Amino acid sequence: MCVYGQTTGTTTTTWDCCEPACGYTSNLSPGARGPVQSCSKTNGPAAAGAQNACFASSGTLSFSCDKYQPIIVNSTFSYGFAGHGNTATSTCCKCYEFTWTSGAGKGKSMIVQAINAGGITDTDFDIYTPGGGVGDFNACTAQYGAPSGGWGRQYGGVTSDAECAQLPSNLQAGCHWRWQWAGGDVNEWQTTYKQVNCPSQLTSLSGCTPAAI
Repeated sequence: MCVYGQTTGTTTTTWDCCEPACGYTSNLSPGARGPVQSCSKTNGPAAAGAQNACFASSGTLSFSCDKYQPIIVNSTFSYGFAGHGNTATSTCCKCYEFTWTSGAGKGKSMIVQAINAGGITDTDFDIYTPGGGVGDFNACTAQYGAPSGGWGRQYGGVTSDAECAQLPSNLQAGCHWRWQWAGGDVNEWQTTYKQVNCPSQLTSLSGCTPAAI
């Protein structure tokens, strides 16, 4: 698999229920075919012309999809989706492989596809994890009836595996992933990472394929 050189970075968690930034064709990285799929309130395909639920409160709204939860492959490797970088056109739809070098997940790895960007450093992976915190914007109240600040902390989300019970049943597996598979909070864990070609396990879910590297 072709790769660029490794870089050091960090991970954080998010689940704000907003339509991902990479859901807009104008935000795609050069050569990417997409955009990233967004969903209706009930996780079906978003209607044409639907407005991002984080920036509109009436009419037909679009949200993130519950299919963007992490996917366990084995005890040391998972697939997933993440926000990455401050400029969408630089990162949208690209894939990255990282290995944690600190935290309870030290030695475990993920391949993630960037489906969001903005307000994220160029070396951070903001992993899509239900109960991971709504951050600056919250569409989870509109989509699922979540508390106004989201489940748990606004930034970082729930603080234990037991708190995953607060989430809707269709999101609980992704919440448990964080505590049971990764082994802890995930926020501010250190990584080494590199860009890789995207596996079909991710592009088949997102609907977006970046240019090959």
